[in-house]
Amino acid sequence: MKKEVFDLIEFIPKVVLSGKEVKEIPLNFGYDEIYISLSYFVYSISNGSKEYDFSIPRFINKNKETFEVLGLLQAEMGKTHNGCLVFANSEPRIINKVIKWFEEELQITKEYWKWYIKVNVKEDINLDYKKELENNVINYWLNKTALKLHQAYPKLVTYSKVKHERLRDYFYGTLIIEFKNNLFSEIFKNFLKTITYEKLLYSGEDYVRSFIKGIIAGEGCVQDNLRTGHYSVYISASKSEDREIFKKALAILGIELKIYENYGETLISEKENLVQLLKQRLMVLHPRKYAKFLNMIQSYPNISEETGYFTGRKKPWNALPEDLNNKIIELYNSGITRTIEIADKLFISQIKVQRVLKKNNLGNRIIKNSEELRKEIAEFAKNNPKLNFKIIAKKFDVSPSVVVRSYNKHFGYRGKGANCKSIGAVYLNEANLETVYARL
Repeated sequence: MKKEVFDLIEFIPKVVLSGKEVKEIPLNFGYDEIYISLSYFVYSISNGSKEYDFSIPRFINKNKETFEVLGLLQAEMGKTHNGCLVFANSEPRIINKVIKWFEEELQITKEYWKWYIKVNVKEDINLDYKKELENNVINYWLNKTALKLHQAYPKLVTYSKVKHERLRDYFYGTLIIEFKNNLFSEIFKNFLKTITYEKLLYSGEDYVRSFIKGIIAGEGCVQDNLRTGHYSVYISASKSEDREIFKKALAILGIELKIYENYGETLISEKENLVQLLKQRLMVLHPRKYAKFLNMIQSYPNISEETGYFTGRKKPWNALPEDLNNKIIELYNSGITRTIEIADKLFISQIKVQRVLKKNNLGNRIIKNSEELRKEIAEFAKNNPKLNFKIIAKKFDVSPSVVVRSYNKHFGYRGKGANCKSIGAVYLNEANLETVYARL
């Protein structure tokens, strides 16, 4: 089956915008079956003329991945004519997704991107805390993304003009990535604008769905008021043309988007619409938003019976095909043991590789305890609610974490109260552990 592609020849504008005055300058281009060559001249009285040129791949794959990324870019990419592409997000997986797509489709490798971090606290804070904060957020993004420290701007962490001085727990700021090239920026922004406002609604339901996934991951916000029972997903859209496009796109998917023109707001509410967000997997690109959405929608009574979700019996939606599982195992056995290398070769996430290796008892996380033993541990913990998990772990010669996971898997969370009242609480030091164990 022949791949669908976008031919970027269709999206080349006649002029390019350049300079501080944003002048329109004629754009020259030539092309073959692989690349498009672009150039323009800037003239000045003192310096004569200067030519700017750039080459880009001619074709972009027209697939779900592309439409997901275009949705993300429409939501979170700067649209001004400032000579560079700017994208911002607080989720590392989304940053990596965008960087990977530009590399695969347009040969803009990760080395081209400059970056910095923006945190939502004011800068005039305690110097010790400032140093700790900056170390935490910088290390977080270096560990979670494909970017390197030498690519960062000199002022690596910037601050917002807000009142509070402390960054909330488990938040590491927003990463801003930039690729400076006026020619490429102008061409790509024209491509994105044309797809969004002229072609999206005629692209087919699957592509519309993928685009909306990106929009929600970028601009969506889960609003759950458990006290009043009012649940919704809010999509930020300051421009009226964006609001109308999103409304029409969601209508194609059978979802109503309410627009409040006076406030410039859009809202997906009503149970039937939120259930469609669940069934069509429109929230899945952003893990934290998706987790909050799942928690919210489970508040509806009888939601499991109505949707078939949250029963614990469904096969994971993102389970890998058997042939891909076999390729992961084959690569591991060939000597490629780093999960990130296997993931890069197969174009899948690292965590999926880790899951396959764990399931097949490979890699660093070898399963040492059989399911029968885990069930026995869970049963013992259930029948002895006054025993601390550490004592139970000693009895079965396993780590306490194995006891916790075994119990949680079979019987759910055992409250802190039971642990606090256990006889082990009196003898938690190692010296007396054998004495307690002997009493079992």
